[in-house]
Amino acid sequence: MSNRWLKLWLIAVPCAAVLGFAGTGCSDGSDGSGGAGGEGGAGGSPASSSSSSSSSGSGGMGGAGGAGGAGGGCGDTMTDVLNCGACDNKCAPGQTCAGGVCTCANTSVSFADVQTILTASCAIGGCHSGAGAKQGLDLTSANALAELVDVPAEQCAGETRMRVKPGAPSESYIIDKMMNVDKCAGNKMPPAIALSNEKIQTVSDWICGGAMP
Repeated sequence: MSNRWLKLWLIAVPCAAVLGFAGTGCSDGSDGSGGAGGEGGAGGSPASSSSSSSSSGSGGMGGAGGAGGAGGGCGDTMTDVLNCGACDNKCAPGQTCAGGVCTCANTSVSFADVQTILTASCAIGGCHSGAGAKQGLDLTSANALAELVDVPAEQCAGETRMRVKPGAPSESYIIDKMMNVDKCAGNKMPPAIALSNEKIQTVSDWICGGAMP
């Protein structure tokens, strides 16, 4: 091999090696790992001493990295108030999630405070008042307490869910209707406007305290 072709060989081989380096994988998933990159192609063969114009071939491109695995789950169901005990199981306003169970705070709310909310937002004409009250639920001051506490919700099959279950706002259907979650039927209540979290928490705190008169 002449000195001229020896020099071309020494230049071409490193270049081919650089062009053909292996790819590197990366992952966007929270759980999976990226796959390994493919190996680069081999460099071209050196030109024959009998050829005056041939050059060495280029190295192959590195392979693409594998895709990362997808994340899963809905967070910490032991402490997350939006996913307490199970995904999408929301605690009522004012509650905390401890050990996967919605827990009441140490608060005391009178039913008089709750009735103020019911009178202004629910016990109005055409809704929950009088003889033609929707779902047979009269929330006027003379009847609300008796028609809420430990009374089955008519919208739920088998009437196994209570409108108000003392000590358990997250299991009380009135809270589900106000929060617009886990409903058996119908719309959120009240339908025209959404109650503020503060007002819903007042009702929730009253239930937490045992739904006392």
